[in-house]
Amino acid sequence: MSARAALIAFVLFLIGATPAWSQAAADLPEGVEPMAFGVDTMVITTANGRFVYDIEVATTPQQQARGLMYRTSLGVNKGMLFIFPREQMQAFWMANTLIPLDMVFIDAEARLVSIQREAEPLSRTSRPSEGPARFVLEIDGGEAAALGIDADTLFEFGPKTVDYLERLDALLGN
Repeated sequence: MSARAALIAFVLFLIGATPAWSQAAADLPEGVEPMAFGVDTMVITTANGRFVYDIEVATTPQQQARGLMYRTSLGVNKGMLFIFPREQMQAFWMANTLIPLDMVFIDAEARLVSIQREAEPLSRTSRPSEGPARFVLEIDGGEAAALGIDADTLFEFGPKTVDYLERLDALLGN
């Protein structure tokens, strides 16, 4: 994230434009501080049905760097949504992440870009998107296949996320 984008995310935080905050549950190693994330819902609709997820939202560089590190479980219909200022190639890794995850890369129009399935825990292997993505949804490993996520999947962001995106896009001129 550029310095300008980081400054904008910080300003949004100060004026209360980020989603509501909650303490993320994690078993943290000694010396690792707890971190709060935004919370919202997200609806994923596939040929297999409509699935409502409770998501944590990572908007700041610090939140995005932490992600789901140190978690021993994620939970049913739980996930983390990473929001970036603009579409770009994304790549994630699994250092200090204890559980396998599916990384669902989504473009600015809420369409599927690609999926990295069942990423290996504790790995520094880069897991890139296959095209520019603005969002990355992390869910339990194997869940993307179980839900039937594919090119026809509809991703619907919750009201807090939509509000955040409207404010962010207005500031960035997106």
